[in-house]
Amino acid sequence: MRNSLQRSTDPLEAGEAGAAGAGRPASPPRRRCLFRLLCVLLALAPFVAAEMYLRLGGSVDTVDLSEDPIFSGGGDAALFGLNPETNRWEIPPSRSNFFRPASFAAEKSKTARRVFVLGGSTVQGRPYETETAFAKWLELRLHAADRSHDYEIINCGGVSYASYRVARVLDEVLQHAPDAIVLYTGHNEFLEERSYPQAFGRQRGWADSLADSLHLVRSLRRWKAAVPEAKQPLPSQLTTRLDVVDGMKRYVRDDAWRAGVAQHFGITLRRMIGACRRAAVPVIVCMPTSEIVRTPPMKIERLPLDQKTASRFDAMWSVACDGHASVEERLRACDFCLQLDPGHAGAHFIAGRLNWDRGDADQAGRHLVAARDHDVCPLRATTPILEQLLDTCNELGLVAVRCDHAFDRTNAAGLPIADGIADPENFVDHVHPSIEGHQLIARQIAERLCNVFAVTPRPSAEPAYQRLATEHWQTLDESYFSRAKLRLAGLKNWAAGRAGRLALPESDVGE
Repeated sequence: MRNSLQRSTDPLEAGEAGAAGAGRPASPPRRRCLFRLLCVLLALAPFVAAEMYLRLGGSVDTVDLSEDPIFSGGGDAALFGLNPETNRWEIPPSRSNFFRPASFAAEKSKTARRVFVLGGSTVQGRPYETETAFAKWLELRLHAADRSHDYEIINCGGVSYASYRVARVLDEVLQHAPDAIVLYTGHNEFLEERSYPQAFGRQRGWADSLADSLHLVRSLRRWKAAVPEAKQPLPSQLTTRLDVVDGMKRYVRDDAWRAGVAQHFGITLRRMIGACRRAAVPVIVCMPTSEIVRTPPMKIERLPLDQKTASRFDAMWSVACDGHASVEERLRACDFCLQLDPGHAGAHFIAGRLNWDRGDADQAGRHLVAARDHDVCPLRATTPILEQLLDTCNELGLVAVRCDHAFDRTNAAGLPIADGIADPENFVDHVHPSIEGHQLIARQIAERLCNVFAVTPRPSAEPAYQRLATEHWQTLDESYFSRAKLRLAGLKNWAAGRAGRLALPESDVGE
């Protein structure tokens, strides 16, 4: 009797017995759950159907088709103008403040292969000119490898041009029958002043990745892009912060703004790759590289600290900058400063240089990269910028040209061992490669373009290139290099105003 009573009153057993009964209806709670699930499925059905339709129909590009999220239309006028006398498209003298002369035939010949090279002053070849930029060496390599085509390599490098301005140039040159596009951009993203919405630059999570993968979301973004909204006008005249009086003061530590810059760069790069794909034009994206061993931060600021902590920081900072103190004392001082301010670019740079000088490449690289990334006046592509570039290329199935790897051939002792740090000898300043550096970049891009064009270089391609390069070199007179020397001095003055000269020998900092 007792066991029977327990079985009959046990709610779990009673529920199981009820569910097991043949022909007996489900319990009310279960019916409610099934009803709710059915409602959810019915609500999602139109969206699932729309997603499937867009995927199967192929009517949405897999690349984000949204317009620039920050800038409205406008900006610079067309870069090229048609010269009726020569029947060539030319960069007019009115654009000489930012571009070097370049032109191409209005009527493209059947044997021509036209490649536009876009980016900033590195593309242009500064402090030299386009005659020794990697685009020129690329042209010579392609001519040496393939005699059956006439290669037109058009240098569209614009001084101080950030990616969002490069994108405007790309939109234009895609109308001129290119056979390929080469992009080398990322160093100039922090030059111009602009603002970002509060949510812009936030950390992206799994929901953002999911949204990016949905064709329906991409369609909505395309529709939204067609709806006018309040954006910042892109100034027609490029003016960097450093072009104005006391421009260095305009740079302050602002992590939110920098995150917005990096996200804006990623969106712009995605848009440029998408534009090339829609035009069925191959695009080659280069990973920009910069000098970090001899170039100290352009500007240093420490975090606001209370008076007692600030006094302790300043005392240890003095030790870190003391060239007469021992290496160990200076490293301990740097470590102390970084414990109080992990983003102090100066302490990172000194620690990096001291480790570099004693052959510790791992510690040197960690600190020198951090010094570049935390520079209050970032004139070099930072790690978030470079990560955006690699992530975008990986997501879209592109393999970036690793210029940073090409420039890393020796260690601090000069041995032929890559150590993860670009060799300082390949640069003339903080970002601009030496002529030899440009030749290294040209070799990598030429190999990639030969694959794109299905060209098998002739057995005599390398000797032919060396002969062409020698002939071209002989056309450059002494005045060419004299102008470059003056231009380099101007570049250094433009980037001057470093807050807090670091206590390293002048030969070490590349002055």
